[in-house]
This record gives sequence, C-alpha cells and structure tokens, in this order.
Amino acid sequence: MAGNGRMRLSTIVLGFVLVGSTTVLPAQQLTAAPVPIALQHAELADSATPGPEKRVTVVAAGLTNPRGFTFAPDGTLVLALAGREGPHAGVARIEGGCPVVITEGLPAYRIVFGALTGVANVAYLNGQLYALLSGGDTDRGGTPNGLYRLDDAGGAELVADISAFIREHPVAEKPRDYDTDGQPYAMLAMGDAFWVTEGNSNQVIRVGLDGTVARVADLSQGHQIPTGIAPAPDGGAYVAFFTSTPYAEGSAKVVAVAPDGSVTDVWTGLTLVTALAVGPDRTLYALEMATGHGQDPNAIAPGTGRVVRMTGPDTAEPVVTGLALPVAM
Repeated sequence: MAGNGRMRLSTIVLGFVLVGSTTVLPAQQLTAAPVPIALQHAELADSATPGPEKRVTVVAAGLTNPRGFTFAPDGTLVLALAGREGPHAGVARIEGGCPVVITEGLPAYRIVFGALTGVANVAYLNGQLYALLSGGDTDRGGTPNGLYRLDDAGGAELVADISAFIREHPVAEKPRDYDTDGQPYAMLAMGDAFWVTEGNSNQVIRVGLDGTVARVADLSQGHQIPTGIAPAPDGGAYVAFFTSTPYAEGSAKVVAVAPDGSVTDVWTGLTLVTALAVGPDRTLYALEMATGHGQDPNAIAPGTGRVVRMTGPDTAEPVVTGLALPVAM
C-alpha cells in the first residue's frame, strides 16, 4: 500500500512503527540503520499482519524518507525526515494525517555505501525539541553531524558537533567504509544529555546540552552497526545491532550498555534490528527490518519486516509481520 488510505496498529505495548519511505504505523503505547541502497524506496506491504484481533492504521502519508520520531508534550507526532539529497532534510509534525514543517533546509546526502541520510532522529528534553543530524558532510565544507536545538521560527542551532568528536577520537577498529562524519542513528534522553548510537564507527556516545561529547562504549569490534536504543532498568540502555554484510539471518542481537561502558549480551538470534522498545511490564521488543533471506543479502525483500517480543535470551515471538523495511518504532 502506497501513501494513501488509512490503516492502525493496536498492539498492546509498542509505539509507532515507521516504514522507511512513505508510511507511518502506530500502536497504543510508546516507548527510535544504515540501510542498503536497494532498500531505500520500499512501501508498506499489503500483507502486514498484526495478528488476531489487531488492526494496522496509516496515520500519515506523503512523507519523504521518514526516520526516527517522538511525541511533543501535547501528544503531537513529530518526525525526522531524511528528505532528498541536498538541502532537503527536515523535521515535521503530523496534523490531520499530513506533515507540517517545523524545520527544513537541513542537509541530506548519500553516504559511502549509497544510502540517503539526513535528519536521523528527534527527541524532547526538558520541553525542548532536538534533532540528530546524520546528513552533514564537513569534508566538503558542509554542515557537521550533531545535535541541533530547534526553535519556533524554524531555526536549527548546533549544540554538539559529533563530526568533530569522531575525527578527534577514533574507535579501536575503523570500518572499511569509514565515514569521517559518522552516521548517528538514534538517541535516548538520559538525565541532562542524550545517548546516541553511531552506526559507522560503531559506538555509543553521550551528547550533552553543554556541547560536550564523550564515548560511553566502543562497539567497533566486528562492525556490528548499533542502531536502536531503549532504556534499560539499571540506568543504562539496551542497544540493537543491525549487523554488517551479508546481514545473515539470526546474526543480530541486543546488548545492555551500562553507565560505566560495560557491555553484556541480552538477546541473540535476531535479524537486521533497527529499533527497540520496552513495554510497561519491562518486556523488550525489537523491530526487524527484514527476515527470511538466509545468508543471501540479495534476497532481502520488503514485506518481511516484523516486530518481535523477547521470550528468552535467544528466542522471540512475532507480534506484527509483513512490514516493508521498517526503520523506527
């Protein structure tokens, strides 16, 4: 189903599931990868299956490469948009099923392996809206990737320069497709700062409202590509791994990152995880971008993404299936 019509995801626990091109799928309770270039232009599969007595509802359409999202204090849905290549990324709120611009003109560009990146995520902290920019290109004299404060007039003020931090503080193992600006993906409010997953150098960083950036955990061994992040009960965070090529089924996992930077496996046997959520009963949920391709990355296809519920350290129960390359929830 393309960008018209209305469909509502009423799974018990989850927030919104965001499909990477034109459609947003919601659920009732809230708890937000690098994606191969061939996967950038998919739409919601007609076969999306939320299970017995559950419905899926489209709440917004006509979006250009939506990424992460949050809710304003008044409950309004606010979206990060990667947009089109060039100064076409931005942030929008949804009113009556349609996007209304909050900020526009931010940079979007194609990163080293060809995927489009722009504004990666949005979040509120102390009532203020912030955007996580992943479309900067300082090698060409452009805007740096980082945390930006958005104002009511449509402006975006740089709070913390993530591009500079990545250049000045390299990880232990740089990937072959190293991006000197990094690829910030998702962020989670932690006290007076944000924890940010950075999926190219493979790390979790702490980004403060005072402009400071510090590494929480170096996850660069094996280039596992951290993506989704959600609060863990010990004061740290759960972090999802997307995994690198060939994106083998069952090779992704979720780890717990403690405030001291220690890392522990929590949930294994997953596939291409792009987002995490924690339910009111502390059950952990994962969003898998695609499944069913075995060891063949060329077999990754729309309509195979799903939301799964953790049932054990290496087991999962499907909650919603048939999603087309979802990237956030």
